[in-house]
Amino acid sequence: MVIIGGAVMGSSIAYNLLNDGFGGKVIVLERDPTYEHSSTALSVGGIRQQFGTKVNISIARYSVPFYEKFDELMEVEGERPHADLRQRGYLFLGRKEKWPVMKKLHEFQRSQGVEVRLLKPHEILEIIPHINLEGVAGASFGPRDGYVDPHGVLSGFVKKARFMGARYITDEAVNMVVKSNQIGGVKTRKGEWIQSPIVVNAAGPFAREVGMMAGIDIPVDPLRRMVYECKPPRELDYEVPLTIDTTGLYFRTETGGRILTGKSNEDEPIGVNFTWERALFYDEIWPELAHRIPLLDRLRLQGGWAGLYAENRLDHNAILGEHPEVKGFYLAVGFSGHGLQQAPAVGKALSEAIRLGRYETIDVSCLGMARFETGDLVIEEAVI
Repeated sequence: MVIIGGAVMGSSIAYNLLNDGFGGKVIVLERDPTYEHSSTALSVGGIRQQFGTKVNISIARYSVPFYEKFDELMEVEGERPHADLRQRGYLFLGRKEKWPVMKKLHEFQRSQGVEVRLLKPHEILEIIPHINLEGVAGASFGPRDGYVDPHGVLSGFVKKARFMGARYITDEAVNMVVKSNQIGGVKTRKGEWIQSPIVVNAAGPFAREVGMMAGIDIPVDPLRRMVYECKPPRELDYEVPLTIDTTGLYFRTETGGRILTGKSNEDEPIGVNFTWERALFYDEIWPELAHRIPLLDRLRLQGGWAGLYAENRLDHNAILGEHPEVKGFYLAVGFSGHGLQQAPAVGKALSEAIRLGRYETIDVSCLGMARFETGDLVIEEAVI
């Protein structure tokens, strides 16, 4: 079988297949072995359980414990990777007018086994003493949430998958064979034809291009997201959890006393763009950040970067499983910024779908491509 895309999603699928006893050959096509522009490597690394749908919570409740023991699971011949999981929590700030919705989400999350608490303003101050709570009625806090080192996770999955027998090829898929609605193989840019009755599209923001090779239009587009790295005027004597402001701004502590921050730009055009812009930081992000934490009105911008979301433009959730019209063509795409945190569970689910023809550990059938035809979209309220 062939997996197109060797970043965290493709490598998790390869690892899970081999770990679960798949007896065939697993080939991973990755055109950039440095992962310089990989969405995985350029992510902020957030890991959370606070979602608003049963399927995303189930995925999260599998993935968080997996990351808690990631270094042990990915050990190869006595050497362990360093996912560097920091469970500093996710903190969603809520306005008064949104508080009823947050309470409803909280009750639902608790009913699904999520470890989450609703905080009053004075409890928020205990976590972030310098915060300005103007316009904030309370917050939702997941103490088991946090963030990982994306590079450590990626290298861990890749090394373990290789060790277990996955063959990584530095090449790019440019065409596919589809006969009688059955996938037959992949042609690479170097001219090699790889015969295979199973092909997995794990191409991230380039999923639509890969889908077109099989004659399928997948509703996933590349969308730039920028991250900014700042230095406060003085180092904080506490760690800021990954905090989502009422405006959509997010920020968290980074190693070395720095602050990582960013915000989705609603006017961002679809397309591949890896440049980052200082103007957005000075015009919009810094004023909001300084309003929420006044101490940061004198910070120093140290740098930044841009990565790509694989944006599912229809309902912003993953598209998983075998395509209903092309047998043997599997999808693990459209994560809209949640790929890294969902990779362990999705790898397990795809392994079961491919080997067994069904989902056993987590039922992700509602995330199949067929939902776009039936109109049964998965609407997630807890989107960042």
